[in-house]
Amino acid sequence: IDHARPNTNQRPRAALPLCGTLSMPKAAEPISDHPPMPAAAGVIRMPLVMLVLVVLVTLLASLPADARPADVPVAAEASTTVSAGDVESLMTEGVDAYRRGDFHAARTAFEAAAASAPNDPAVIFNLSLARYRLGEFAGARAGFEQLLNNDGMRTIAHYHLGLIAAQTNDLAQARALLATAAADSGRVGDLARAALGRLGPEAAARPVRAYVMAGLGFDDNRNRLDKSVVIPGRDPEAAYTDLVAQALAPLPWQGEYDLIATLYRRDYETDDALDQSSLQLALRKTWQPAEWRLAAALESESILLRDLSLVQSTGLGLEAEHRLGPGTVRLRYQPAQVQAEGDFDYLDGRRQRAMLAHDSNLAGMSVRVGWEYEQSGQADDLEADIIYGQAPHRHGPFLRLSRALRPGLLATARAALRNSRYDSDDGLMTDREDDLLQLGLALRLSVPGNVTLLVEYRYQDNQSNVPDYDYDRTTILAGLEWRR
Repeated sequence: IDHARPNTNQRPRAALPLCGTLSMPKAAEPISDHPPMPAAAGVIRMPLVMLVLVVLVTLLASLPADARPADVPVAAEASTTVSAGDVESLMTEGVDAYRRGDFHAARTAFEAAAASAPNDPAVIFNLSLARYRLGEFAGARAGFEQLLNNDGMRTIAHYHLGLIAAQTNDLAQARALLATAAADSGRVGDLARAALGRLGPEAAARPVRAYVMAGLGFDDNRNRLDKSVVIPGRDPEAAYTDLVAQALAPLPWQGEYDLIATLYRRDYETDDALDQSSLQLALRKTWQPAEWRLAAALESESILLRDLSLVQSTGLGLEAEHRLGPGTVRLRYQPAQVQAEGDFDYLDGRRQRAMLAHDSNLAGMSVRVGWEYEQSGQADDLEADIIYGQAPHRHGPFLRLSRALRPGLLATARAALRNSRYDSDDGLMTDREDDLLQLGLALRLSVPGNVTLLVEYRYQDNQSNVPDYDYDRTTILAGLEWRR
C-alpha cells in the first residue's frame, strides 16, 4: 500500500531500481494528483500554461521509461537577477534534457535554477538526481542531505543517500540509511527493502512488526450450525466482540526468515456455544532473485469452538511476486491437510487455496485486483444431513483501492464476492450454494513513535439457496500497529 506522499509542492515518488543492480536505479519522480500547497508570500504562482505542462508531464511519467527527475516546481523563489518565470523555464529545460538522457545539460539547467532558488526543494531534488546520474556522488549527497530537513522528503532522501553509500562501497552506511527508509509502510519502504535484499543477506534485517485490533459486531443468524441443529439461545441474533492480533519477527538466521503469529478470538454476548478462536503460526523464508520475490512458509492453524478443539491444519504457503510493466503480479498457493477432532471428524481432508492478483497505480490510487479459489476434499462420506461441511468449492474476485488522503493518512476500500458450492451425491438433498459479499473500509494514521492508528469497518452478506444459511454481519474495529 502506497504511503502518503511527501507534503511539498513537488511530491517525489520512487520507482524500482533497474533489474538486479544498485548502479542505475530509476530516480524518484513527482506526481501532481494532489492540489499544490499555497505559494509563499512574494512568490509568483504557476501560470496556467505551466499547470497544463505539469499535467502532460504527469501523464508521461506514468509510462515505463528510464530514470526521470522531479518535474517543474509549482513556484520557485524569485531573485533580483532571475525571475520566477525564468526559474520555471530552466526547470522545464532541465527536465527535457534529463528525459533525453543528456544529464550534463540537465545539470547545467538545474544549477542555473538553483542559483536563484537555492532553497526550493524541487530544485535541490532535481539537481541532486542529475548529479547522481553523472556519478557526482559528493554533490548529489550534499543535495539529498539538505532534504533531510524537509519533513515531506526525509524518507526519500534517506533512500537515495543509501543508494549513494552503496555506490561508494560504504555498505554499513548504506544498510543503515536504507533500513531507515524501509521503516516507511509505503512505496519508498518497499524500494528500500528491495535494495537491502540486493545488498545481501546481512542487509535483509526487517523490522519487528505487530498489531492488535478489537471491536464490536452484530450477527443476525448466529445460531445456525447445520440444517437441523440450532444452538440454544435467547435469540438467533447476537452481538459479539472480536480480537485480532499479529506479530512478525525476523529470525537471526542466514537469509530472510520470519516467524509470524496470528491470534483471533470472537465472543458472542448471548452465550458461549459458538465462541470461536484460532491461532496461526508460520515460518517463512524469502528470496529475491533478479526481478522476482519468492517466499515459502510452513504453516499451521488450530481452531477452537466453545474452547474445544475443532480442527488442526498443517500445510505450505508458496508466494511469488514479479514486476510486469508498471505493475506487479502476485501468486499464492496454499495446500494443507486438515484433521478434525471428536464429533467434527467429517471435516478431515485436504484443502487447497490459490490466489492471483495484479497491483498497479491508477489516478493516484494503489489498485489490487485478483481472484481467489479454494477446493476442499473434506467430508467425502455424507453424514446425516450436514450440509455446511460437504467438500466446498469456493472462488471469486476481489478488489482493493488505497489512497493517501494526506501525509500519514491512508484510506483503503475492499470488496470481494465469493461463490461456494457444497456438492453431494445424495439425490434427496439440495446442493447448497452461497454467494458471500464482503465489503471493508480502513483508515491508517501514522503518529510519532513508529506507531500507526487503525480503524476498520467490515460488512458480510451471505445469500444461500438454503435460506437457513442467510446472514449479515457487521464489525467495527480499532487498534494500533507498531514496528521497530
